[in-house]
Amino acid sequence: MVKRKRPIFSTSPRREVSVLSTLGRMVVLLGLTCCLLLLVRFYQPATHLMQRIVGTSLWQQLYGLFHVETALGREQLILIGIVLCCFLLALLIQLVGLWIVNRIRRH
Repeated sequence: MVKRKRPIFSTSPRREVSVLSTLGRMVVLLGLTCCLLLLVRFYQPATHLMQRIVGTSLWQQLYGLFHVETALGREQLILIGIVLCCFLLALLIQLVGLWIVNRIRRH
């Protein structure tokens, strides 16, 4: 008898997530994103890091890629970048937190 390996992506049905749990996760994600945005705004080392990133040649190329020519357009692109980075970091933090909680529950 040949033993089959367990597939990486299981097709078995997973336990359904409740609406309340989904709303809770959304609120936590929104809260984390807002906290990170406040951190960038009011924590000096984070603000300086953001200013260094915006000053790089790679970021300057984004202005050309998106045809941004005005100061207002540059500020909007910077704001979009900050919000997107904070959201992605908050999502990563939340996923790691959920992974840790699931590991604790299993043991």
